[in-house]
Amino acid sequence: MSDIRRIVTGHDKDGRAVFVADGKARPQLTRGVETTNLWLHRGAPDNSSGYADPVIAGVPLEPPHRGTVLRIVDFPSAEAESAPDMHRTASLDYAYIIEGEIYAVLDDDSTLMHAGDVLIQRGTNHGWVNRSDRPCRVLFVLLDAEPISCVT
Repeated sequence: MSDIRRIVTGHDKDGRAVFVADGKARPQLTRGVETTNLWLHRGAPDNSSGYADPVIAGVPLEPPHRGTVLRIVDFPSAEAESAPDMHRTASLDYAYIIEGEIYAVLDDDSTLMHAGDVLIQRGTNHGWVNRSDRPCRVLFVLLDAEPISCVT
């Protein structure tokens, strides 16, 4: 499903706006789904520094300390009874359903999301399962957050 074009802007030596990267983003298989990491930054973004591709060396599941991750995940269709890969991250996540449908699963509840829906995931134990007969593409923005204090 990938074929995602990633375009990055920057500045030339004279401070003029230029395109510094334009090409197909490289997907990888992560936790059984195709993940295309588009951007990562540590701490506050520094748009004045020279361009170095931050995702070329790989991107962890969670964003770095005080950083963010931008990625697109393609979830293949699964068996109706398949269990989601439940996990918790110390992050605030925005999930936007680009196409298809998918269940957002919590400890004791779930909700079916469709293209155009947005989920704001606030450090909860969660998972995703696509019980439809076609793939689902989700855009994620993950922001580093303080760990939940009530969780041991």
